[in-house]
Amino acid sequence: MFKHKLLSFFLLFIFYSQINAQTIEFGQGVKIKNKNNYSLIIGSNEVGSFVLRAKDYNFKRDVLIEKYNSKLALEISKEIPLSIPANIEKTILIGQNIIVIISAKNNATNKIDFLALKLDMNLNQTGNMAMLASIDESLINENSTTAFKNSINNKYFSLSILCKTGRKSSTTSLFLYGFNESLTQIYGKVFEINELIEDIETTNCELDNEGNFFTLLDFPKTNKKKRKNENRKFVLYSYFNATSTMLEFDVAKPNIEIDDIGFVINNLKKQVNIIGFYAEENELNNKGYFFQTIDISSATNTKTILDTTSLKVLRNNISFSKNLDLNDIYIRKIIPRSDGGLFLVAEKYFLTRQSYTYYVNGFPQTNTRTIYNYNDVLLLSLNADGLMENGDIVNKEQQTVSDGGFYSSITNFVSNDAIYTIYNADVTQEGDVLSCKFDVKGKTENKILVKAINASLLIIPQDSKQISATSLLACAIRDKRFTLMRINF
Repeated sequence: MFKHKLLSFFLLFIFYSQINAQTIEFGQGVKIKNKNNYSLIIGSNEVGSFVLRAKDYNFKRDVLIEKYNSKLALEISKEIPLSIPANIEKTILIGQNIIVIISAKNNATNKIDFLALKLDMNLNQTGNMAMLASIDESLINENSTTAFKNSINNKYFSLSILCKTGRKSSTTSLFLYGFNESLTQIYGKVFEINELIEDIETTNCELDNEGNFFTLLDFPKTNKKKRKNENRKFVLYSYFNATSTMLEFDVAKPNIEIDDIGFVINNLKKQVNIIGFYAEENELNNKGYFFQTIDISSATNTKTILDTTSLKVLRNNISFSKNLDLNDIYIRKIIPRSDGGLFLVAEKYFLTRQSYTYYVNGFPQTNTRTIYNYNDVLLLSLNADGLMENGDIVNKEQQTVSDGGFYSSITNFVSNDAIYTIYNADVTQEGDVLSCKFDVKGKTENKILVKAINASLLIIPQDSKQISATSLLACAIRDKRFTLMRINF
């Protein structure tokens, strides 16, 4: 959806500006060519920043990896070294190593091998590729889902693969592998799920700092044939490393329909917090939010609440947001609080389609265009009981036609005492970049982060990444030219 235009080679210099207590650093703008490339920020360390570039948004093949120094100057650009035909599944930066996970067909065994290779800070391969897993090729199809995750402390890694149980089986299996920081396998398990693989959707999967694995899956509520916009049931599959057990936790309560959902691991409190928006069964409009907590130490569901009043009070107390309903609200970010609560950032997003008529040689032709709408942002702070302590709404309206929402939506930066929501004031032309600061006390402060009079700018929100406790790295279009941008908070 989000297309990233990037020039194949450029040199950078640094431009500093101090705006609203944030330091903004730009690289030198480079003219954008007609050829479209996609970019993905991996991360930064004391050596530099690392970015992937590819012709395909999946970043599977022919992927370039680039290294930028502390001043954002391009130092190295080379293709990820693959000695065999393979697909790239994941690339992550861990300390002084870049780990690339690949999948490749083994013609000798008729299996799909999942391997890991390491790159040093000069983007050269170090050592041999490590075998992580090998699965019969007949079990993997277009509906299979593969995920590679690392824990926050980078001591554990997981590789999870949803695929068919057998060649002629109608059920699904979850292949789960756990590794330590040396990528040595510490567990390998297979769990059967009594659902068709084409009916299963994966919301997210995460790994905690003790190697426990969690994945949120949803299925049809009945065994009837899958229908469009059908009601779904959600289950949190939780593998506990110490006891080698997989448990299933049903999410929310009976007689409600979940509209959107997400979860976050709180490593400090050793719990999983699940949150989402819901409607009563057979109702169209969302009624409120639900909050659910799974205690990791005891492997039990400790609380589930449904809140129907807090968001109504919030809406009524803010004059410009009285027209905001909870429908088409999608979770963008969940941040755990040290007390067991959480911060939630959600955005109103929907598509509309318009038919229009044009003429070719006097003959009418009909076509359809897609309109992307990214509107108000909902900010909530919930305590450990799931009750709203405070909240606010960022009032914005972003609408574009047939561009995939390239410059729309938001990016977030999380500090110790606040969440910053950053977005373009006008997504149709270069202009101001705005910032909304929402602190732990519920106070909101809206500011212009970059003024158009100083630099005509459009950030690419979906190609932005928090790279440290004090800085955010983003790709941007500045004065009609592509540039890297770093914001220091």
